[in-house]
Amino acid sequence: MLSTREEITNPDLIEEVLEEPRVRGHNFHWRLLEDILVVLALGAGMYLLVPRFLGDREMVAILTDQTNWLVIPLCLLVETISMLSICYLYYQVLHISGETLSFGRTAKIYMSAYAFGHIVPGANAGTFYLNYRELRNEGVSRSSVIRTLAVSNIVYSASILLLFVAGILLSLMTGRLPVTLNVSAIAVAGGAVLFMLLCVFLYRRPALLVRMSVALMRLVRRMGFAKAIDFDAIPGQVKETRSYISSILHSRRNLARTGVPGVSFWLFDLICLYIVFLGIGHPVNPGILMVCYTIADVLASIPTTPAGLGVFEVTLGASLYAFGVPKEALAIGILGFRFFSFWLPIPAGGICYLILRMDRRREERNGKIPTEANGAQAS
Repeated sequence: MLSTREEITNPDLIEEVLEEPRVRGHNFHWRLLEDILVVLALGAGMYLLVPRFLGDREMVAILTDQTNWLVIPLCLLVETISMLSICYLYYQVLHISGETLSFGRTAKIYMSAYAFGHIVPGANAGTFYLNYRELRNEGVSRSSVIRTLAVSNIVYSASILLLFVAGILLSLMTGRLPVTLNVSAIAVAGGAVLFMLLCVFLYRRPALLVRMSVALMRLVRRMGFAKAIDFDAIPGQVKETRSYISSILHSRRNLARTGVPGVSFWLFDLICLYIVFLGIGHPVNPGILMVCYTIADVLASIPTTPAGLGVFEVTLGASLYAFGVPKEALAIGILGFRFFSFWLPIPAGGICYLILRMDRRREERNGKIPTEANGAQAS
């Protein structure tokens, strides 16, 4: 058994510690490559096998006889607005927290993290991890990063709940929901309400919130996402985050600055889905589509596949099929929509990450790039 002094001065131990990050990095890149191959395989399976199961001739007939191809640039525009909205949400939350990161820089970071979250399994975990790492690399203080990610995800979740309620009300006014969808809607609504009540419960019990945060950070460290975590600083960070949330909830201006882009992200994504069905000649009742879309998104957030790949398609298709939408139109509409909302953000985020790296290298040469150490001092 080596003493503390021997552990520090032992060359073999020093070499082992220095080599550990390289091994981790090497394994990380291999795991990332494996994840990319899995996502590509799942995508190829859906786009190649689904037409064969559902009728490729019928799908080709819809594409050639009924599809208006002008919807492609329109869907690109609408989905771009959706992504800019979520980037703007993070930008606003950062600025309310007192940070001065530009919108362009924030957008590059979020798009990079969004693409990463579409590749690795674990729903939003990958997006959360890369957002945290890259914001810290920008010199943003640890407390500001934690507040930004926590508040943005709360707004993100509350926005889709609001959209779901609006869909229920709109569908009741414009169309009758079947029993199966009513049951699903009630179940999802109940789960969403319970989630929001849980957030309120934890918000009012800071001691319990601290214990849960400590447990979560231990899990993060055990999974290898963080090497060193200051557990003594967690109570103070929780207190700051609660105060920060209060400053938003008690300010109409701050609520608008965060709520509008949060709702816009989901709303424009939904509009893209509606335009796709409209473009192939099979428009769907907006209220019903809104309910089915939010149910599929909530179920897809369960950490099973990357960004709910497969879960979203099956859930949305099954719920819309109950309304009599032809299976061929469902396949074209859903796969076409996922091309805009799932597949295109991956290369777009990859390009943003490369541009972000090049920007940092240029700033590093000019001596202007912030460091994580600076962010740590600021916190």
